Amino acid sequence: MWTVTVGLTCLLAMLPEQTGKLSIENTRLLHGVPGLPRDSNKFIHGDSFYLAFDIKGVQSDAEGKVSYSLVTEVMFNGRLEFKHESKDLEAIDSLGGNVLPGFTQLNIGKDQPDGKYTVKVTATEKKTKAVASVVQDFFLEKGDLGIVRIRTTADRDEKVPTAIFSTGEDMWLNLSIVGFARDKSMQPNLKVSMEIIDSNGKPTVQKPPVAEISKGVAPEVDLVPLQFYVSLNRAGKYKIKLKVMDQITGKNSSVEIPLEVSQAK
Repeated sequence: MWTVTVGLTCLLAMLPEQTGKLSIENTRLLHGVPGLPRDSNKFIHGDSFYLAFDIKGVQSDAEGKVSYSLVTEVMFNGRLEFKHESKDLEAIDSLGGNVLPGFTQLNIGKDQPDGKYTVKVTATEKKTKAVASVVQDFFLEKGDLGIVRIRTTADRDEKVPTAIFSTGEDMWLNLSIVGFARDKSMQPNLKVSMEIIDSNGKPTVQKPPVAEISKGVAPEVDLVPLQFYVSLNRAGKYKIKLKVMDQITGKNSSVEIPLEVSQAK
């Protein structure tokens, strides 16, 4: 089962097509929107697909208002698997420039078959009827254990997503674990760690934080959420290494994501 969210916010292989002066540019795969860069188009069941882009050449009215629609289509083995239409969207071109940042999000269900998928996003401006689209491939792979739905927020309640960080700020790294085993008491036994590596390849702390999950997980739950707190006390470029170990099966999985912190002015 697919669920989708589209809108304005802020790919690896892409195939743009356009009519009129409208175009879709600066496409990218992210961990959340706005979110940190995702360097792979390989996904596992239970993950979320985020595609961000800029719609350029939009025509606004005297108050800066732009009316448009977005259509998201998912193809598998040459056939249409899923389609979502957002027909009545409005945005304000407050700073001028005739550009609107947008995104589409797909939550990948556990019943989807493995293989290559193609996502096509089409934007249509209502005033000029101009159309532009972009195509992004991704691969859904079978994975028993994994770290999915990574998002960065400025608050613990996950209400303020962000991907631009300065010294003196706080960051919450939100994620979920899928594909874990359960013991005789129907509980998982997971250890999840977060290690931050600086630009010199050295860990920022001697003992990285480790979360243990071994109780309180309802039998019907197959996606366990988790948070790590990061204090942004120093400017620089870093790598965040997330790792999960299933103590029952001995399996492990890891993810690396970049983090850049600028000096506050």
